[in-house]
Amino acid sequence: MFRRLVILSLLVANTASAQERLTLEDAIARSLEYNFDIKVARKTADIAAANNTPGNAGMLPNVNANAAVTTGTANTHIEFADGRVQDVPNAGSISYNGAVTLNWTLFDGGRMFLLKKELTKLQQIGEVQLKAQIQATVSQVIQAYAQVVWQQQQGVAIDTGLALAKMRMTLSQVQFETGASAKVDYLQARVDYNARRSDSLNQEAFLTTARANLNALMGTDAEVNYIVDDSLQLNMNMLPENKERLQEINLNLDIARRNAEVSKLNARVAKTYHLPTLALNGSYNYTRTESQSGFSLFSRNYGPSGGLALNLPLFQGGNIHRNAKVASLQAMRDDLLYQKQNTELSKQYRTAWRNYEVSVSAYKLEQENVRYAKENSDIQKARFRVGIANTLEAREAENSYVTALVRLFTAAYNLKVNETIVRELENDLVK
Repeated sequence: MFRRLVILSLLVANTASAQERLTLEDAIARSLEYNFDIKVARKTADIAAANNTPGNAGMLPNVNANAAVTTGTANTHIEFADGRVQDVPNAGSISYNGAVTLNWTLFDGGRMFLLKKELTKLQQIGEVQLKAQIQATVSQVIQAYAQVVWQQQQGVAIDTGLALAKMRMTLSQVQFETGASAKVDYLQARVDYNARRSDSLNQEAFLTTARANLNALMGTDAEVNYIVDDSLQLNMNMLPENKERLQEINLNLDIARRNAEVSKLNARVAKTYHLPTLALNGSYNYTRTESQSGFSLFSRNYGPSGGLALNLPLFQGGNIHRNAKVASLQAMRDDLLYQKQNTELSKQYRTAWRNYEVSVSAYKLEQENVRYAKENSDIQKARFRVGIANTLEAREAENSYVTALVRLFTAAYNLKVNETIVRELENDLVK
């Protein structure tokens, strides 16, 4: 493990001048500010909040103002009852009209109040969906960051094997040149060394892909490189949440519950269309007309008017009953979806918690195993140096140590992923 840390420190020192360091906290902060999914969810929540107004629910009156001017000319011929005849060529006329109108629904079977409750629920759903998206994005960033660290650690393991293979190749060459061993030992060591170099090149490609995935979550250009931490902070002491409390704090389940409530309100809204509506209508009108011919050469009217309008739906082709039935069925469907989500949450949490427990045990086991593999590698390296161990024994010890490192890093990555999944289900990633 000491050699791994030394190699990683050298790698960091060589690139520190050209690349910035990115901690997990930095990655999360950038994603909260620049992640596109969070931006979209935030705008969706803003739209729901903007829609939640009394006017959108139909509680407030509609007031409109309109005005018009009409002019024209006409050749007129009028014969009056007393025998007079009027002929006016190109007689002009002009009229002015203006009005302010009001329409206010006073009663609609309680529909406006139900719609206002529904709009409030939709606003709350938008807010919870934003929180859920933030929670999901943070979870994705943590797992993506862990992926970058893991790929970087894989490179450390490969480079450790590369250093061991190079040392064995050098010793084999010296032994071959001095006649202490056969040439085949040197050739095999050379092949092993080249294989490690090839693995190192391939690992760079994997690391580049992992960085690009993390950059996408942070809303950063895929070509940007940085230095991440050389290890992951692991929590191996978590305790499971109470089932009833989990149902209260899980955001996705909360969204499903609120959607079911909105559907029930929508079913009640659909039934109000069976009831009568009462509206208040009022206006203030102004009319002025001037004409160069006709019975009236000038007229002007202005003043208020108003009244009540009652509308009782008697028959609408059965559509009111059909819409109410569909809304009721949708409410039943969404309630079933909520129950299904509740059952699915229990399964997901049980599985996630079990995976977390297994990954904790696996990580502890791999920590122990890597110590044994390191000690065995050191012993075989010393024996090979003095000619006691052969090439196959040294090579097997190298491979076992590198494999143990890979398994340890993989176990750490799996532990971090499972820890993050559990915390996401518990709504514990963002406070």
